[in-house]
Parts: sequence; structure tokens; C-alpha cells
Amino acid sequence: MLILERQQMIIQMLSQHNSMTVNELAQLCSVSKETLRRDLRELDEQGVIRRSHGGAMLLSTVINQPIIVPKVSNSGSSFRQRALINTDAKTRIARKAQQFVNPADRIALDSSSTCWFFARQLPNIDMTVITYSINMIQTLAAKSQIQIFVLGGAYSVVDEDMGGSITEKMLADFTIDKLFISCDGLDFDNGLSDNNDHHARLKKQMILSAREVFLLMDSTKFNRNSFAKICNLGDIDVLITDQKIDELLQKEMDWHSVKVIIA
Repeated sequence: MLILERQQMIIQMLSQHNSMTVNELAQLCSVSKETLRRDLRELDEQGVIRRSHGGAMLLSTVINQPIIVPKVSNSGSSFRQRALINTDAKTRIARKAQQFVNPADRIALDSSSTCWFFARQLPNIDMTVITYSINMIQTLAAKSQIQIFVLGGAYSVVDEDMGGSITEKMLADFTIDKLFISCDGLDFDNGLSDNNDHHARLKKQMILSAREVFLLMDSTKFNRNSFAKICNLGDIDVLITDQKIDELLQKEMDWHSVKVIIA
């Protein structure tokens, strides 16, 4: 990630969360705390942020100004790039999804950026989380009450996760109470789809292992058909999104008994 891109990412995250710690920002940007502190020092000198002990906050003089973020699409983009897209919608969706998490739950998370926003907000309570995402593991490691089970496999540098047949086989050993996933597209005919065929197969296996499936997806992905099919609409139980869906799609969801929740 280029320095400018990383600093724009820092500004974007501070605009959403008001203030963040050095550890949080370094983890998000996948850099050392020393590198992150240099970025904060430069932004502080530019009058964009104000550093504090162990963190930073966005100055009020720039909060209402437009923030320029490198334009990227979901297709073929890295996890860190996807984490910059529609952050407000993903934050609202993640907060709404918290109501479905209870102590002693056994939940599974895919490696999507939306689920990463969800993982960041999970309460530190007694529960089990199954995931193949390095970012989920790093985020949840600070929550001492959460037991983490990691699905191994071939590591993807771009997606920062594990995948392949080994990962899929490991899923057979787990019983999942609640599965939280996202996807790249949703339409009437093809159901849920993903730009990555390896992710699509893995999510399909996770759905087969789960008792209840929650789709966390922002509205920009409606009526979009991506490369690889994941499942039909009837295979999910709850859709949590940021905007009201159109009437035809709502009827289709009702037909398949999918509960739609607007964050």
C-alpha cells in the first residue's frame, strides 16, 4: 500500500470512528506501530488530525470536508482496499447484526470486509468463532472471552485469508449455530454470488454446516450477478442491509421466508 493511500485510509477510518488507537490503525493498515506513528506525525503537521497519547482524532475543521479516497472496485481488489468502500453502511450493518449474537453461540465468519466490521464490534463474551480470515483472527485475539478456531489452508496475500480444499474439509468437523457472510452480488435468478470462485465454494460449504445464515450486505450489491454462484436466496435466513430493498426483491425475499432488516 502506498503512503498516500495508507494516510487516506487513516483519515477515512477516523472520520467514521472519531478517534482510534495506534494499535487499531496499525492493525487495519497492516503496518508496524512505528510506521503508523510516522503517518500520524505527518498528518498532524498537515493540520488534518491531532495526535494524542496512544492514538489520534480527526480535527473538527476537516470533519465536514470531502475526504478523497482512492477509487477502487470490489472486483479483484485486496481486503484493505475493500475495507475502504462504503464504510458507513458496513458500520451500521455490523451494529445491527450484534442483536443476533448471544453468549455460548458458535458462529462462523467469512473473510469479507463487512464481516470484519462486524468482528470489530463483537462483545467480549463467552462464544466460539470459526473463521479462515487473518484479519478476523487479529481483531478477535484482543477479546479474551472469545474462543477462536482457525480453518487452515492455502494462504492468499491479496485476501489475507486461507482457502482451498483443506479449508473446506475442515468445516465438516464443526457445527455452526450462526453463520455471518457477505457477497459481491445478489439477484433474483442467480441468488448470491462472489467474484472469487474459491470464496464461493467455501461459503457454500459454510452454509451447509450452519443452522442459521445471516447475509450482511450493503445495497450497492443488489441486482448484481458476480462470477461464481454461492447459493439460492432460500438458503439464507436473514438479510441485513443499509437501505430498503425494491418491492420486487422484497416479494422474492418474502417468498423464500428471508427476514430483511434495515440498519
